Amino acid sequence: MDRDPRAKELYNLKLALATFVLQLDAFEARLKSAAQNNGPFHSAPPDIRLANKLVSASVALGGVALR
Repeated sequence: MDRDPRAKELYNLKLALATFVLQLDAFEARLKSAAQNNGPFHSAPPDIRLANKLVSASVALGGVALR
């Protein structure tokens, strides 16, 4: 990664935005599912697919994949 602090901050902001978008998408999906079932809203258990999307987004933004 570049040593320019502005570039690092820009990367962090992009990663934060990508994370927020994925979390919002998951939240909306749970709300839609609850509305279709006419049941109460329950928090979904952790989803490994979301974690994989976050890692993919990080890599796409120039981050390093975790091993």
